[in-house]
Amino acid sequence: MFERYTEKARRVIFFARYEASELRSSAIEADHILLGVIREDKPLITRFCKVTPTPFDSIRERIRATTGTGEKLTASVDLPLSIEAKRVLSYAADESDRLNHTHIGTEHLLLGLLRTEHTVAAQVLADLGIDLEMLRQELRDIKTGTTGISSVAPVEEMRRLAADARSLAKAIVRKAERIEEICDQLGGDSYCKEDANG
Repeated sequence: MFERYTEKARRVIFFARYEASELRSSAIEADHILLGVIREDKPLITRFCKVTPTPFDSIRERIRATTGTGEKLTASVDLPLSIEAKRVLSYAADESDRLNHTHIGTEHLLLGLLRTEHTVAAQVLADLGIDLEMLRQELRDIKTGTTGISSVAPVEEMRRLAADARSLAKAIVRKAERIEEICDQLGGDSYCKEDANG
């Protein structure tokens, strides 16, 4: 079932199960998946949130207030996915397909949560100003390369930027060495110093 899921998305499901257990729920709900996304990928929520700073603590308290108070379960108990949680995962897969992505990541889970309109999780996201169409468009822009920020592959983006910075630094060093050679050919440092001082 989770073959297409990125490592981060799989950890979201793990954390959702943990949250459900901590909140004494008999099943993993959509709200627990939101808490899992928050635990695993706060920058994703912050990026699209219109409230600054993002009130992560109050989100957890709001969900805690709406969750049942059953018995505390041990970690070994296997919690099923609720109908709403299954719907979130189905919507996430649908959103990934719609965007022609080969993976299902935290961004797709967030889209899935937004589509389950009658859940506390969807209401929390709406209250934060996170909009389904805006998020979809941003992910489309990333796919087509019309935006400079990539939340889908931040590590690859950072590596590319670091490689660009290294290339620029090497080019600057080469130019500085060439300037020194030219100064030496023109009669030493005194000529270049006079020229530099105007």
